[in-house]
Amino acid sequence: MKEFLHYLSNQYHYAERTLVEKEKQIILWRKLCSRKQNFEKLTTQELLKIIEVQQKKYTTATLNNHIRTIEQYFEYLQLTEKRKGHPLKNFRIKTPKKPLITGFLTEEELQDIEKNFKERKYKQGQFSLFGKRNQIILGLMIYQGLSSGCLRALRVKDIDLEKGIINVPKATENRLKERTLPLEASQILELYKYITETRPELIQISKTIKETDKLFTISENTKFSSITSEIRKKINLDNLQQIRNSRINLWLKQYNLREVQYKAGFRYLRSLEYFNQTELENLKQEIEKYVS
Repeated sequence: MKEFLHYLSNQYHYAERTLVEKEKQIILWRKLCSRKQNFEKLTTQELLKIIEVQQKKYTTATLNNHIRTIEQYFEYLQLTEKRKGHPLKNFRIKTPKKPLITGFLTEEELQDIEKNFKERKYKQGQFSLFGKRNQIILGLMIYQGLSSGCLRALRVKDIDLEKGIINVPKATENRLKERTLPLEASQILELYKYITETRPELIQISKTIKETDKLFTISENTKFSSITSEIRKKINLDNLQQIRNSRINLWLKQYNLREVQYKAGFRYLRSLEYFNQTELENLKQEIEKYVS
């Protein structure tokens, strides 16, 4: 086993924790063999039967990760002449194709959502402050297509009112990249009032705040998801992701693929394949140009 791990380290330059995980995977698969079977001599059919059993225990992604390790192990056996043929070369379990995104809102529908939300009446005091804060959050969802993760990570310094831009931080939980987006003219004045008036008042009434550099400050006992959940209920949508998806779909009608990829914060161009259904085939052809 040490020789195999040394091979992986030299060939693939894996980190120590990855080598440890791969060693565990090999040990696990050895134990899956019957008494009559020799792991190093397993046939393709025998390995496929083991995979079939493992499909009931693991997700496709996890199992494919295991299969990659097994593939590397048999490559090592071939290189060291401990085995002639490779029983599992380039084998992977196909993942189900992701369904197309549906339920896009039009520009008019998005603006109506914002307009109706702004016209809501709130009680005075902290409820009025919460309402103003939520208006800003909803606007950033509608016009910049921001996810909850990006909104939660925003800091005051990420807003440049003089230039009329917002520097969107990356969101690690949904692996979105950082980017710089323009603000709508109507948002600039609203953000100025929020930063200079509303936000300081919110800080005063929330004495347990730890991170005061965040644009949307919350107390220790408040989750950001409770804020977005409240907004979702008031605008009567099943999922706020529908707003982000709708903005991305509208961008696709205005900008080229690379621009939309940047604006949405996607790491991969393929993420756009599930939008703009009417031009899906054209989109696939464009994607192939970039990734081939």
